[in-house]
Amino acid sequence: GVDMVAAKLSTPLAITARETSLRGVPRDKIIRLYRHVQKQVPYLLSAFGIDEPPANVRANIKKVFAAHGTISLEPRIANMLVFKGQMELDEALAQWKTRTHIQKYVYDISSKPHLGRSSLSNTPMNAELLAQPEALKKFLAQDPKAGYQ
Repeated sequence: GVDMVAAKLSTPLAITARETSLRGVPRDKIIRLYRHVQKQVPYLLSAFGIDEPPANVRANIKKVFAAHGTISLEPRIANMLVFKGQMELDEALAQWKTRTHIQKYVYDISSKPHLGRSSLSNTPMNAELLAQPEALKKFLAQDPKAGYQ
């Protein structure tokens, strides 16, 4: 159960913390993390029930890494980013994150902003509002600071 997950994660987390504190070439650590993340993409997609081709997700992750790769980083900053990236991956693998957290890496939010947010199309409240267009128009026309009247 839960103890099993904690036992499995404690060793990798300790190893990561120890490796990050060592004086190494930051570029090697970044490449190792990048490869490790890319290898875990298919598992994470299946674990969180996300129907998206792994190639698209890998391209989005590559953009995240490339965003920091355009400038030369100080070793301390590079180590911090590697540590945070490893921590994000460990938390995702342990499923301590929710599907919404994972979706920010799955979808290219700049080209598909609607996919980064949850949809209300199947909720009963939304169906009720769509059945009463005058109530919806009244709600949307009101001043948000005044509250619903």
